[in-house]
Amino acid sequence: MQVHAIPQLTAQQRRHYETFGFLVVRRVFAPGEVVAWGRALEEALRRQRGGEDFAGRQSERLTPLVEAMPEVFGPLLDDERLLAIVDALLGDDSLYTGSNDGNLYVGNTVWHIDGGGWHSPPLLKTTIYCDAVAEGTGCLSVLPGSQHADYFRALYEDFYESRALDIRSAEVPGRMPLPSEPGDVICFDHRLWHSAWGGGVGRRQFAYSWAAFPRKSWDETWLHGYLARINRRHGKRLLSERLLASAGPRRRQKLLKLYEMGL
Repeated sequence: MQVHAIPQLTAQQRRHYETFGFLVVRRVFAPGEVVAWGRALEEALRRQRGGEDFAGRQSERLTPLVEAMPEVFGPLLDDERLLAIVDALLGDDSLYTGSNDGNLYVGNTVWHIDGGGWHSPPLLKTTIYCDAVAEGTGCLSVLPGSQHADYFRALYEDFYESRALDIRSAEVPGRMPLPSEPGDVICFDHRLWHSAWGGGVGRRQFAYSWAAFPRKSWDETWLHGYLARINRRHGKRLLSERLLASAGPRRRQKLLKLYEMGL
């Protein structure tokens, strides 16, 4: 795949995502673009901490990053290189949920999911690391296929009920590290169990979350409740009017349904 080209996912790649719950799409963005995003992410987090330097004692997060720096991170919501991947995995009418965060990571991240649950409709996270990460240096690790209901529930029981597995340990059977270079896009189902191990201080990463268009009334009810809870947790509406006012045609398509739902 050439840098700058709009990705055209193959049937095999789409099947891989459906089966295993993740997909790494290589060299979607140019390295220079990612350098600029990394600097902007650091500046946005510096503003959040009142101009202080990053202490490096604990991870920091800013949500939504696109509201902190709309001129930098807003255009990605209109970028066909990203939207082509999202639509290939969720459908041409997929929706941007408003969930968007920028992170500086410190140390390990324990096993977890990113919201929803085994019963939830599909939610997709697209993640970009601004630094090269690999096994032993903080890359994402996944348990392939763990978004499927039976596997998901078995892991939940082992992590949180029987404690047969330790959420703070990398030594979980089936763990798969996903090395990433700046410009790659890592896609994964919110229900997929994932973690990170051995990373240094200040690993830069940002992500956008997406939903399949709700076809059934239950899917719409669930999505509304889920996103409303996220808004309450953050104490603000993640889908701002400014986000829609500045939207191009493709972003508007990703937003209008959720605005109509009152989100």
